[in-house]
Amino acid sequence: MSVLRAGSATDTGRVRSINQDAVLTTPTLFVVADGMGGHAAGEVASSTAIDALRAAAERIGTIEGFTTAVRSANEAIFRASLQDPTLAGMGTTVVAACLLAGPTGDQLVVLNVGDSRAYRFREGAVRQVTDDHSLAAEMVRGGEITLEEAATHPQRHVITRALGIEGEVTPDTFPIAIREGDRVLLCSDGLTNEVDDEEIARVLATVADPQDAADELVSRANAHGGADNISVVVIDVVIADEGVEVEGERTEAHRIVATTTAASERLGPSASNVSRPAPAPAPVPADESWLARRRRLGVRRALTFRVVFFMLLVVGVLVGAWAFLRWYATSSYYVTTQHDAIVIYQGRPGGVLWFQPQLVTVSSTPIDQILPSRRATLKGSVVEPSLDAAKRYVANLAAEYQAVNAPQPSSSTTTSVPLTFSSTTTTITAGAG
Repeated sequence: MSVLRAGSATDTGRVRSINQDAVLTTPTLFVVADGMGGHAAGEVASSTAIDALRAAAERIGTIEGFTTAVRSANEAIFRASLQDPTLAGMGTTVVAACLLAGPTGDQLVVLNVGDSRAYRFREGAVRQVTDDHSLAAEMVRGGEITLEEAATHPQRHVITRALGIEGEVTPDTFPIAIREGDRVLLCSDGLTNEVDDEEIARVLATVADPQDAADELVSRANAHGGADNISVVVIDVVIADEGVEVEGERTEAHRIVATTTAASERLGPSASNVSRPAPAPAPVPADESWLARRRRLGVRRALTFRVVFFMLLVVGVLVGAWAFLRWYATSSYYVTTQHDAIVIYQGRPGGVLWFQPQLVTVSSTPIDQILPSRRATLKGSVVEPSLDAAKRYVANLAAEYQAVNAPQPSSSTTTSVPLTFSSTTTTITAGAG
């Protein structure tokens, strides 16, 4: 049984506007892809490679199967570039590590195409596993320039091999016999162009958690300039199974590999580039409990200070939100009518979420003893800031009604009407007889 833990990080950097890198971590397969191409083509190339390898991860059981999966990813990218003219010329580098069965036990097979790199960190020293497929690297291997000259060579970024550029590609593979305490680093050139091997070794030696180590390496690349996208995968070998296995057969490790982020032991100083057998794992007690097994494997506790603090913070926010909502929903009163009575409620008309208004008091003033215009207003509810204010409002309604409808006092008025008298004289003429 082999147990691995991995951490990964990717960042746009401080200069680029788009992150064309992509990373993948599965129980047995770990990948970094560095896309290239105009516009978003590089992003498409790297994500296509990752998708193809993710789909093939469960079927990879041999080195041949590993290289076949990468060739399939190359074909998918090349085919996409032919179908869409805007993606013409896109490609991506890839560096990957896969846990496979070897002749003497589990081994980590590293594969690369392009200038993304893999390093092995063992006993305090870091060693590059892969060979860069770049023009400058080939000139170094041919003896034309030195490593120091390659670091500043004007064609150091020209790669000679990548996925998606041609219909066929030949990956390089590097089987590594793993030992407990080993670390394997996969990274794009956004890290290695900014951070040298010595600084990489210091981070891998001092930062125990693989996720924290990945984050720290990305942070340091940005601190040194961050001129390119930066992607990192750090793989820790917690337990290495070196029992004899049939080559090509999938081992039990492929079904139980752990890739959860967890702290591993600090690695010691001194270096060795030659793999040497590791001691067999201590026998597991038959009555070992689940908690004891987690401790033995170094799996960190799920309930940490950060988790507890975050949970308390979330609970505090929820309680605060509930308290504010309750205060808002109950901090006012309103006056309205109910049947033939005037009533006062505490709360907001209609309620707020699950806080419904509560009846406080029923006024002794009947509704027919307030002015008709006020009755129409009360049907829509009149909001007041306090219970006393609501009661004063009702009292004012009653006083207003009484003032308008109170009987008027009687007054004594004397009217003098002058009497006019008229004298009428009637003359009677007698006829002469």
